[in-house]
Amino acid sequence: MIVAAEPASTLTSASTSSPELEEAVLAALRRVSDPELDESVVELGFVDSVHVDRGRVDIVLRLPTFWCAPNFAYLMAYDAREEALQLPGVNDVNVVLKDHMCSDEISSGVSAGHAFSVVFPGQTDGDDLGELRAVFRGKAFGMRQEQLVRFLLDAGLTAKEVVALRAQDVLDTSDANGLRLELNGVARLLRGGAPLARAYLQRRQRVGLDADPAAPLVTDLDGASIEAGNLEAHLQRTRRQRVSMTFNALMCRGLLETRYGLVDNRKEG
Repeated sequence: MIVAAEPASTLTSASTSSPELEEAVLAALRRVSDPELDESVVELGFVDSVHVDRGRVDIVLRLPTFWCAPNFAYLMAYDAREEALQLPGVNDVNVVLKDHMCSDEISSGVSAGHAFSVVFPGQTDGDDLGELRAVFRGKAFGMRQEQLVRFLLDAGLTAKEVVALRAQDVLDTSDANGLRLELNGVARLLRGGAPLARAYLQRRQRVGLDADPAAPLVTDLDGASIEAGNLEAHLQRTRRQRVSMTFNALMCRGLLETRYGLVDNRKEG
């Protein structure tokens, strides 16, 4: 049994299979986000345990309250199963959501691969949870964009330079080399911005914006360019989303720590 001491988690994993597969499952779960908070379920502490036995993976999830919205919970549990199933060597994935008002329905439905509308008929409109997912992906895009653009402005770029950037002007976003942008034909290193740029580019791709390298880097959610004179007003709107999502994430961490005694566990450890 391996216990990973994380800031908001007592995540455990056990395996009678290869350590490589175990690590791959944990890495896959880091790609699963709470749709409302746009943060990894692992970093939020929502993954209670992972057990790998040969080709079978058992994942136990937990949430901050007994009443967390079933549709949000279903999205996270469903995505956890889908990510784990993509891994070579994984044949079956069972997901259990514990201590929730709909634990049985969500656990059995997700593990069987059923859509939300099958398990909770009449509780969603349109294409199952696709519309809900799209709404929160749009909010995540706005939040990550505001973080990156504020960083660029603080680093000395003008509003005119920011809105003139093209996707191809992002030369490097690796932690090893830092964020490198091409500005007016000259490569510029902006230390500390690589994680912000990576997060924004991932969300930009996720909402389906133009993948052409010559496409504007900073646009609205519909892909329309933003005028330099309108950039600050645009950032004010997206800032409200970011503040709300950041506050909700802090509240969820606090509720989870209180519910499962994670603060006391850390002090004792």
